[in-house]
Amino acid sequence: MKKTTSLKLSKQLAKYGALTVAIAGVADASGQISYTNIDPDFSGGVGGEYFLDLDNNGTNDFRIFHNNASSASSAAILISPLTASNDVLGTSGGTYAYPFVLNSGDVISSGGSAWNNNGFSGGFQSLNYGSSCSIGNWCGVTDGFIGLRFNIGGSTHYGWARLDVPTDNSTAWTIKDMAYNQTANQSILAGQQTLSVETTIFNDVKIVALNKSIGLYNLTDTANYKLFSMTGKQVLEGTVTDNTYVIEANTVASGVYIIELIDVNSKATIRKKVVL
Repeated sequence: MKKTTSLKLSKQLAKYGALTVAIAGVADASGQISYTNIDPDFSGGVGGEYFLDLDNNGTNDFRIFHNNASSASSAAILISPLTASNDVLGTSGGTYAYPFVLNSGDVISSGGSAWNNNGFSGGFQSLNYGSSCSIGNWCGVTDGFIGLRFNIGGSTHYGWARLDVPTDNSTAWTIKDMAYNQTANQSILAGQQTLSVETTIFNDVKIVALNKSIGLYNLTDTANYKLFSMTGKQVLEGTVTDNTYVIEANTVASGVYIIELIDVNSKATIRKKVVL
């Protein structure tokens, strides 16, 4: 245990470790994955279009469509972000950008190499262009994932959609499902439908608040922590490297706070309310 508080208080925290919920007033404030199964799958041929409303708020975030070009050589399956703050993960280009094909489990986050929004004012982003897919990464792809970044109430969220796209784009293309992380600025894995990784990593973690100190127990890996007031202001932060750790919060006013733990490897996140 890292020694950040008195031995007497450490013993008190350990004594009450099993009473985490009662002492800390803990309520689960963890984020969630919002998953939408498109049932039946949407099948779009020439001229077809589908609007992605990832958070189901009645405002469409992206449009995936066939351009219905008269010439097969210029036919294309495209995606367009529908607001200036929405982006697609892919390779950058002068007039167009070309979305990546992600595999199940690939990370979708701010660390993506190229987020593009060409579809808002300067053309659309091509998944598959030309009768034999002369341009684009989506040539004969089954169960590929496209990385999406969009805005909810001024905050950035990350998500994905799963598609089948043929090499010959005059035949049917399919959209199967989609999801996004409800926690702002937090990553999502391509194909991820639940926060099971968080359950695995943080399932046994106990959080105890007592006398302006917060005890963390049963940590299995290095984690970063942040303490927020109920107005969203960050008041403390640090890194936990030990299985058991005590955060001193003597400088903060008495009240209700949110403690956030982020696993440094998986980026799994958990949030709990604590009373100090």
